[in-house]
Amino acid sequence: MDKFKLSFLLEGIHSLAFVNPFAEQRDEIEGNIIRQMGRTEKPWIRNSKFTNEFNQVLYWVERAEQSLLSGMAKGYESAVRAEQMASLAYFSLYHELVDDLDALIESEESDLTANRKLFKKIEAGIKKRRPLVLGGRSAMWEKPAHIFSCFYQLRRAFLCLFNEIVGWSAPLRALRVRVWESVFTKDMLSYQQWMHESVGRFPTLILGPTGSGKEIVARAIGLSRFIPYDSRSGQFASNPKKSFCPVNLSALTETLIESELFGHRKGSFTGAMRDHAGIFKTAGQYGTVFLDEIGEVPESIQVKLLRILQSGEFQAIGGDAPSFYEGKIIAATHRDLGEQVRNGGMREDFFYRLCGDQVTTIGLQDILASSPKEIVNSVHYICTKLFGSDGAKELSSRVVNKLESVLPSHYSWPGNFRELEQAVRNIIVHDEFVPLVNSDRNEEDIEGIYAGSQVTLSEWNQIYARKAYENTGSYREAARRLDADQRTIKKLVVG
Repeated sequence: MDKFKLSFLLEGIHSLAFVNPFAEQRDEIEGNIIRQMGRTEKPWIRNSKFTNEFNQVLYWVERAEQSLLSGMAKGYESAVRAEQMASLAYFSLYHELVDDLDALIESEESDLTANRKLFKKIEAGIKKRRPLVLGGRSAMWEKPAHIFSCFYQLRRAFLCLFNEIVGWSAPLRALRVRVWESVFTKDMLSYQQWMHESVGRFPTLILGPTGSGKEIVARAIGLSRFIPYDSRSGQFASNPKKSFCPVNLSALTETLIESELFGHRKGSFTGAMRDHAGIFKTAGQYGTVFLDEIGEVPESIQVKLLRILQSGEFQAIGGDAPSFYEGKIIAATHRDLGEQVRNGGMREDFFYRLCGDQVTTIGLQDILASSPKEIVNSVHYICTKLFGSDGAKELSSRVVNKLESVLPSHYSWPGNFRELEQAVRNIIVHDEFVPLVNSDRNEEDIEGIYAGSQVTLSEWNQIYARKAYENTGSYREAARRLDADQRTIKKLVVG
């Protein structure tokens, strides 16, 4: 490879190696590399999991590595070039090991033999690239176990976001970019070098309308945390698949919330027949506790959660010694927490401890307004979850056709993705779906709806419960106003 092209490629890969993989900038860098370097005359496939364009980039990376290792590295002895060569080596080694990383991620339990084999590949890859990384500032190359941990996290995070946040409209792409930043920050290289432990414990607040996928986002963040590898034992410090611990706070009474979160001692209250550890005790250092519906939490619990956010300290009900939580907390709500702070429903100090890292999910109506065809991707995803990939191929087009035939124009999808999932179930079982709200109809037309008598009593209960919930912003307050059980209201609202 001539020196001009090699210099250009080193600059391009240095930018590409640590850029957000879901950002438009990545596409631009790849395109620039291919335009400048050209395409091979014959198709060159390094890995079928990658696009043709990206495989072409990897072809040039491999050619550049060969040139540098054959002696051209001696011509690049400046500090800038040293960093660029180290980035190229990192980028090349990671993509060389993608299949092995995928096998590790897909395995249900830790396989010490497989871990050690992959670790040896990493050590061999580092040794091979030693001439390229000697001048770099990063100490990562002296810590193969840390590089293994970084690679494992990178691949887990990419697959979580790629597979679980479905669709490629502008709002969804922006959401992936934001979630990736919540895990790795905007400076991924610094994160991997020295920020991974501290940033991994930052609280994250997820906002967005009911049913818009807040738990999916929380799970993606939680399952993407950095987990160190111990080369002596051949094990990672935690199994990421078991590290995500969700709690729906709105479904619990105040006493049950406290017990579920912090634990209790036997005899500490009526019904406490044995010790209970609580989720903050069992989640572990690399676990993630997801507090759904944080806007429903009474002030007494906010005070205890604030203590954990400040110092990690908590105490079980009836306990006489403090415990400490070192993991991550993710909270979510559909409510306007700023408004809650102003009206006294949420402590100001509690809010500010939560809001340092915020992600906002997107309502289905807004996604479809940006790209109506995203309904196809969403239905296919739901059908895949329910019936597997073969079932999705068979059923998703039928579901989409039925939706298009029964939905009013510009339907608002008040229940968002949760409503869409129930629509899929209804169509599969009964070949029907009755939208609960016609977004083209004004409230003044309610008499016309009554006159038709086409909405069942059960459906009207749902409409009424959802309206109460919209008006109050709280399952607890809606239940109080309707003189009903809070769990019943939530069940009707969620559908």
